[in-house]
Amino acid sequence: MTRKIIVFVFVYILFLIKPYSIYGYHEQEIPILMYHHLEENINNNTVISPENFENQMKLLKMEGYHAISAQQLYDYLNGQTPLPQKPVLITFDDGYFSNYEKAYPILKKYGMHAEIFVIASRILGNNENNHYPNESAKMSWDQLKEMKDYITIQSHTWDLHYKLPSENGKLNGAVFGPSFVNGQLESQDAYEDRVRNDFIRSRKIIKEKLGYEPIAISYPYGIYSLSTLKIAKEAGFKMAFVIQNKHVKKGDAIFTLSRITINGNDTGEAFIHKLKATPEKTYKQAA
Repeated sequence: MTRKIIVFVFVYILFLIKPYSIYGYHEQEIPILMYHHLEENINNNTVISPENFENQMKLLKMEGYHAISAQQLYDYLNGQTPLPQKPVLITFDDGYFSNYEKAYPILKKYGMHAEIFVIASRILGNNENNHYPNESAKMSWDQLKEMKDYITIQSHTWDLHYKLPSENGKLNGAVFGPSFVNGQLESQDAYEDRVRNDFIRSRKIIKEKLGYEPIAISYPYGIYSLSTLKIAKEAGFKMAFVIQNKHVKKGDAIFTLSRITINGNDTGEAFIHKLKATPEKTYKQAA
């Protein structure tokens, strides 16, 4: 009788012990943070001051968050690799020089990995000056190489970060669908060829310059269509990101993974709330 009781207690304890206690929860909700540019004394939806960015990275460290890579996220979502407890994916869009000059040293200081989605046509070669004087300066390929210990480069298209008039006359993202190009409405095939060639070109140049192909793309402005998703897959991407201000979990569509807009004005409390909560409201999308 005593032996039966011992066996029963043992089985009961095994039932109570969750098999994921070492590696993190099975149904983790992963915050994917979206940043853009860093600038002194400016804080809004697309710009954050270096001081506030450092405060946020410090908070991540203090709260026990582990900055993961896009590859780790992909492996987890496909059931291949467990994630650490309290994972977070830190991302930047566009490829601003401030990411190298200001964000990179802070990421290194706190041991945080990040992904930068670059507009590949804007990345400078050796000794090149900024080709777009009306835009904030972008990085060079050498600077991207230098950051490889804490940063992986992904695609934000080769050169489709703008809007075009669509069939209904309204401006829409250049990757969204058939648009008026040079005054003519392109066919579905022409649209798909235009976007596919751009996506493939972005992957090829990153492979040529950095030695690896990006696995992910973030759609400019977070705008996409079903055709965009199909083209991204055809171009060789394994995953893609939009802006829906909610967390990512297993079962989410791999080509519309949500990111959370981080405002430079977020207080520490607001920042941590975005990490812990899944907001129902979708905030204004950024580039």
